[in-house]
Amino acid sequence: MTAQPLDFHRVSRASLRAMAVGEASEADLHLLRSAQRSQLLLVLRALLDHVDEAARRTRLPGGADSGRTAWELLCAAQERDPEALETVLTDPTVMAWALRLLRRLGGSEPKPSAAPLWAELGQFNALAAAAALRAGISCVLRVPAQRGVVWLPGAGVAGPVAQRRWSEAEIRVDQDGAVVQGELTWVPLPRLLPAPAPGWRPLRKVRGLVPGADPATGPAPWLDTVSPYRDFEQYPRSPGRSSDEQLRTWEGRLADAYALLDRESPSDAVALRALVRALVPRAFRTAEGGLVASASSLDAFGAVVMSLPHDETQAAAVLVHEARHQLLNALLDLVPMVKVPGDRGGEPEKRRLHYAPWRSDPRPVRGLLHGVFAFAGVGRFWRTHRGFVTGAEARRADFEFAVLREQLKEAVAALLDDHDLTDAGRLFVDEIAGVVTTWQEDEVAAGPQALARHYCALRRAVWRARHLDVSRRAVNQLATAWAAGATAPAVPSSTLRPRPELIRLDTFAPLARFHLSQPGRFARRRLQEDKNGDPALRAGYAAVAGDVEQAVLAYEEWTARDPQDPEAWIGAVLALPEHARGAGATLLLERPEVVESVRRAVGAADGSSPVRLDLADWLSRAGA
Repeated sequence: MTAQPLDFHRVSRASLRAMAVGEASEADLHLLRSAQRSQLLLVLRALLDHVDEAARRTRLPGGADSGRTAWELLCAAQERDPEALETVLTDPTVMAWALRLLRRLGGSEPKPSAAPLWAELGQFNALAAAAALRAGISCVLRVPAQRGVVWLPGAGVAGPVAQRRWSEAEIRVDQDGAVVQGELTWVPLPRLLPAPAPGWRPLRKVRGLVPGADPATGPAPWLDTVSPYRDFEQYPRSPGRSSDEQLRTWEGRLADAYALLDRESPSDAVALRALVRALVPRAFRTAEGGLVASASSLDAFGAVVMSLPHDETQAAAVLVHEARHQLLNALLDLVPMVKVPGDRGGEPEKRRLHYAPWRSDPRPVRGLLHGVFAFAGVGRFWRTHRGFVTGAEARRADFEFAVLREQLKEAVAALLDDHDLTDAGRLFVDEIAGVVTTWQEDEVAAGPQALARHYCALRRAVWRARHLDVSRRAVNQLATAWAAGATAPAVPSSTLRPRPELIRLDTFAPLARFHLSQPGRFARRRLQEDKNGDPALRAGYAAVAGDVEQAVLAYEEWTARDPQDPEAWIGAVLALPEHARGAGATLLLERPEVVESVRRAVGAADGSSPVRLDLADWLSRAGA
């Protein structure tokens, strides 16, 4: 598409270090964007080699325009109006469509598309038509219509011009605009692609953003509720039904979040503007304390799917998190940080899975690296935010920071212990580790710090109880020794056995955030839950409030109701004050999988049901 020589994209060690600690320069960010653009051009060029052949092998409603025609139009648009072409190509869903189609043609797409092959091939023409319209180049192209809706990448959707689930439409473009003609009707489009109009739903620019210090940091993002490839899991999708009022709420929340980052975290604001092009609203019922569902994808550089945060602070934290995923996705395309199979000299060992404190499932090294980098950004955000707020907001920020600095300390150590990091990956993680180490001495208010320690210990212990196992032989030896009243043998090591079926939604952290942010409402809600009688909720509320007596009673009731739920009996131990726990409680929290395995073995042998703390106390004296 371009006659210019292709650049080599190289990342210096200095840039790698700067990006690791969240201080990427504008040149670094430009490099990442440029590399992603080059990758998109390569993918489109690879598609060109297959589109025509694939079209000849599939049924098309009215024949097929050549992929070469679409490519030549893209080249002409670049020649006449490079900015017009860039507007189209920087739509993240273009890459999503192109990569998925390329994998489909190669037989490697894991999630089948809901579209017939001819329709996905025809989106090449939609791409060319969007570029031709913006550049003012006359053409006539046939394009697919999903339920009568035609996609114009980087602009929006037109229609419906037909009723069938999949049909073919025609776009006629001249210097003044275009007409989209379908089976039932037609939609006129002026070249400037205006605001919403009958038959036209544009990508909606997020208005009201505080401009960055430098226009090179990138244009304002858009809210994408219409592009067929905006969803990372289901595609193509029909346009959403968000009302204008809902979209204005989104705009206000995002504008406030961008303004907050401009004031408090300028480097994060610059990275966000440079790396995030589209925000895809997602429906999600938030829990008390505010849970947000958000995601980025390797297929769609620049796009973030997220549910509506409950305030601008949470929105800012989520955007920092996702901007970091965008950065690392782009960086990993240039700098291998995790070894690929065969890099370790034929070692037979399997890749290790790790405890990622912010996830309930075991994660491979690449996933843990992503989590560490993203949450290091969020941790820095909360650490900085503490200096700008007081009262409940300060307590909330203290809690978030205290949680993340403890979780990151553990996760970074696990990463550095993994042999699958390359030298570049180790350099990258070393830089993050240095930052996290400096955080450990920061003072945090006692209340938020205590809740953070409680939460981190709970997540760690519950994860171990769910996903770690002990050999049957070792467990039987311990059970036999217990039954005989003998001294416990040495506590055995554990092995990973992922059990995703045991994972459930975390409740403690949302309750902690609720308590710190709105103590009055928390107290009133706790009274309501006490009347409702659910022991799990009563236990959580009491533990967060520091009511040891009520927490222990509720956890005991929860354990009696569901004795196999590790969160119940681990929570009962954590509800006790630290000075009252003893060695047995410490071992139960550190090795819950051993305690529970032995308990089950004892019960299977003689039908008894040892008290977990008694068993843990006995195990803590192993070899004494």
